[in-house]
Amino acid sequence: MNTLFAPAERAELSKILYDLGLFQSFENVNELVNALPYIAAVLNKERQIVYGNNALLEAMGFSRIEQIVGLRPGELLHCVNSAKNEGGCGTSENCRYCGAVNAILDCMKSDEKVTSECRINAILDGKEVAYDFSVTASPFSYKEEKYVVLSFHDISDEKRRLVLERIFFHDIMNTAGGIRGFLDFVTTSTDPAEMMEFLVIANKLSENLVDEIMAQRQLLAAERGELKTDLKSIEAGSLLEDVKNHLEHHFVGQKKQIIITKNETITFISDPVLLKRVLINLLKNALEASREGQTVRMGYNLDSADTIRFWIHNQTFIHRKIQLQIFQRSFSTKDQSRGLGTYSIKLLSEQYLKGKVDFSSDPEAGTQFNVYLSLKVEALTDQ
Repeated sequence: MNTLFAPAERAELSKILYDLGLFQSFENVNELVNALPYIAAVLNKERQIVYGNNALLEAMGFSRIEQIVGLRPGELLHCVNSAKNEGGCGTSENCRYCGAVNAILDCMKSDEKVTSECRINAILDGKEVAYDFSVTASPFSYKEEKYVVLSFHDISDEKRRLVLERIFFHDIMNTAGGIRGFLDFVTTSTDPAEMMEFLVIANKLSENLVDEIMAQRQLLAAERGELKTDLKSIEAGSLLEDVKNHLEHHFVGQKKQIIITKNETITFISDPVLLKRVLINLLKNALEASREGQTVRMGYNLDSADTIRFWIHNQTFIHRKIQLQIFQRSFSTKDQSRGLGTYSIKLLSEQYLKGKVDFSSDPEAGTQFNVYLSLKVEALTDQ
C-alpha cells in the first residue's frame, strides 16, 4: 500500500492477537489501565491498537477489546482523513500535520514520552464532528517488542474558552473601540453633515458588535445540534450587498476594496441569517488575508440547473500546509487562541444549509472560496 506520510504496513492478525493476549495476561493490568480517567490504548510498531481501557471502549461504543484491535487511532475515531488513502490512518497528505500521528512517530524514534495537541474532524452518525485532544505517546518495551501507550485527553472546552476570550477581548474590543472613536468625533464636530456621517458609521459598528456576539451564540447552538433553520426567499445580489455593507466600515476592511460581480437575478430558498453568517465569515477572512490597497471580489452564478454558487476571491495565496488544516476547529494562522472561522463556515453550510464548501488557492491566481447551495427546496427540508 502506498503512503504520503507514515508507513502503511500492518501487522498480521495472528501477531495482533498475540499482543492482545500478552497484555491481557499481565497481572492486574486491567485494573491499572481501567483506573485511568482518560482514553488509553497500546499500539504496536505498525501503530495498530493491540490493547485499550474501558474508557476507550465506552467512548467509541464498543463492548469488547477484540472489536477494535488492529485499527489505528484515526480509524477508531472515524477521522475523515483515515479513509483518504488506501493505507488508512497516518498515510494521507493531511496526516503530515496530525498531532497524534506525529506524537506516535516521534515517540518511536526518540524512545521518549511525547505530548502534542491533535485536531480531528470525524464522521459520527453521518455528521462531521470536531475533536480537540491533548495526546501523549509513551514508549513501552516487553520481551524485546516495542509498543506505544497512547492517551487522549479532551481539551475541546479549553480550546473553545481560549477562542471566545480572543473574540471578546480582541475582535469585540476593536469594534467597541471604533464606536467610541466615531462618537468622540461627533462630540467634537460642529458640522451637522459630518456629525450625521459619524453617527451612521457608529450605528453600523454597533450592529457589528451585536452580530459578533450572536455569531458565537449561533455556533454554540449549531455544535449542540440545537440550531433550527428558518427558510425564506433570498435574492442573491441583495444578499451580497448586505454582506458587503456589513464589513465596509469594519476595521478588517480599512483601505481595502470590496467589489461585487453583477449577475442575473437569482431568487432561491434558504436560511438568510445562516447564509449571511457564512458569507460574512468568508469575506472577513478574505479581507484579513489581504494587504492595504488589495481588492476582494465576490459574486454568484448558477453552477448547474439546480445549484447556486457563491464565491469570494482575494489575491493572497494559502500555503499547502494551511490548506490541509483549514476546516479544522481551533486551527488558525493567527495565533493559538483563534480559530472557528472556516470551521463554522463548513459546519453551517454543510450540516444546516445542506450545501458544500470548497476552495482553491494558487500563487498567481490567489484564493477563492465557494459555497454551493441546492435550489431544490426539498433538499433543505430534510432536517
